[in-house]
Amino acid sequence: MESYKIDSGIARQHVDVPNLSPEFHIVEAKRKTYENLEEHMFDTRLRDSPLVVAGGLSVGLFNKLRPFLKQATLFKDEYLYQQDGQIECIFFPETAVISEFQTLADGRTIEVAVTGGEGAVGISSVWSSSHAVNCAQVCVAGSAYKIESKILEKEIDISRPLQTWLHNQINSYIKQISQKVICNTHHAVEERFCTWLLMLQDRSKRNKFNLTQEYIAGVLGVYRPSVTCMAKSLRQKNAIDYIRGQIFITDRQKLKKMSCSCYSELVPNL
Repeated sequence: MESYKIDSGIARQHVDVPNLSPEFHIVEAKRKTYENLEEHMFDTRLRDSPLVVAGGLSVGLFNKLRPFLKQATLFKDEYLYQQDGQIECIFFPETAVISEFQTLADGRTIEVAVTGGEGAVGISSVWSSSHAVNCAQVCVAGSAYKIESKILEKEIDISRPLQTWLHNQINSYIKQISQKVICNTHHAVEERFCTWLLMLQDRSKRNKFNLTQEYIAGVLGVYRPSVTCMAKSLRQKNAIDYIRGQIFITDRQKLKKMSCSCYSELVPNL
């Protein structure tokens, strides 16, 4: 041990300071290197995040939210919130895709919006009631960031750029819901199904999806026999293939030709 004189500003005293071994300095240097690497990896993830690339949220704004963001793994069919339930967190999907549903009077459900890396789920809670108008369910499993609704609301109150971003997100959300109303009302089920599969592929970058006939029926607001006939028709046209619980897109161009005109209005900027 070595002895040093330390001036506290009030009195001078001798304090024993331990000699630090070379091994300590090596370990400390490695620790700082790992911290810097982790910091760099986080910044890289932010820069390459679909929400930054396509969702209009700048790296600067994402960094502003960084202390409050938590990474989450979302599982297939997991509910993020229920209709009329409390929205506690807002989700920014990365590789996950999330569907929002409305329940009809006869008990059937129908999808009103689908969100991937281009948007956020639950943002309506920031500018209106924190109770959900729709239920949100994970359609494609994957990763996401999440933030508590109350925290994002406070940050938006003091940040004009965040307010602008929120307004843009809400406009895109309303546009999609409006287009889906037109689609669900005026277009044939097979056209809507082709459009929906293309939307899933755009947002997930996948060709294979874990989807049951029951789930697809819930998305389209139809009964299962309609899904069975439609899937057989598309397989005969070599646009898709399927086995129990899985659907494969085999020819994207054929799907596009058979999709409805709404698809061009619903293509995300990914």
